[in-house]
Amino acid sequence: MNIIKRHRALFLRIGIILIILSIILLYLFCQNFKEVIDIIGISLVISYILRPIKRLIQKKNKIKNSTASLIVILTTILLCLSAIVLLVPIVFKEINNLGPTIEKLISFLEDTVEKSKILDSAFIKSLYDQVRSKMDTVMFSMSEVLVNYILIFSENVLSLALIPVVTYYLLTDSDRISKKCYYIVPLKKRVVVKKIIMDIDMLLGKYILSQILLSLIVGVVTFVILIVLDVKFSLALSILNGVVNIIPYFGPIVGGVPIIFIALLDSPTKGLWAAVAILILQQIEGNILSPKITGDSTNIHPLVILFLLLLGEKFGGFLGMVIAIPIGVIIKVIYEDINYYLF
Repeated sequence: MNIIKRHRALFLRIGIILIILSIILLYLFCQNFKEVIDIIGISLVISYILRPIKRLIQKKNKIKNSTASLIVILTTILLCLSAIVLLVPIVFKEINNLGPTIEKLISFLEDTVEKSKILDSAFIKSLYDQVRSKMDTVMFSMSEVLVNYILIFSENVLSLALIPVVTYYLLTDSDRISKKCYYIVPLKKRVVVKKIIMDIDMLLGKYILSQILLSLIVGVVTFVILIVLDVKFSLALSILNGVVNIIPYFGPIVGGVPIIFIALLDSPTKGLWAAVAILILQQIEGNILSPKITGDSTNIHPLVILFLLLLGEKFGGFLGMVIAIPIGVIIKVIYEDINYYLF
């Protein structure tokens, strides 16, 4: 009994490690448990994003923590439902009509390639065949992907309905939960760990909110540009450009190229104007908006960012690229704070 009291902290840490390992194993090999963890994980991310808004509402209106959380959750649900009712049908319609446009784009590329005789090079021919194959795959699988997403959504309605509930409790009790978590840290290291967590929270929160704001701005401005130029699939392309803008360097290219190609199919002049407008938008976003909104929230070398993005793509595809930079921010803060506080 005395040994247990003497080494209570050690036994506690060993117990926590065993619990974490058990959770990882259950997540990997038990589908039902995986679904529960997914709900908690998604709720954690949403609550973390909404927490600054909740705190702002609470501070401005002098209301209870639970009331502020409820207002934020209900507002978010209302916005999501409005988006589903108003935007999703239009986007689905645009995506379903994308097939003929892709066929037209393939014909345009084939004519251009044949006239330029660029396929005389074996490397260029191989590259062209790969691009053609990818475009055929996209064209024939578009409807199948949409059907699969609808089926997944309908099969997980109950799980999706639980996310707002879990998010509410995480928002309401986030401070209490974080205080409880500090008890597993040795008393001597608790102050240092708390400072590291606070630094991560500050930088990561700033980065996430700034990226969401930038993506919204880029998406809205893109939509205005495409409406003015009368480019087809304006809503779907605007959402795509806004979403992929979260990814540094690669995002603007992935979002901009489809816009230029689809505008080019209408006329070379429209394609040129679309290219110029998107290029100007990207320059304004990269050189004016991003520095002002994001500031030095990451302060990571461009080569490190590229490495993180490539690593994220290999392990997790698009989602991996999205979370690569936040993970990099966390590692950077931990490294710098450990050097500052402990050495």
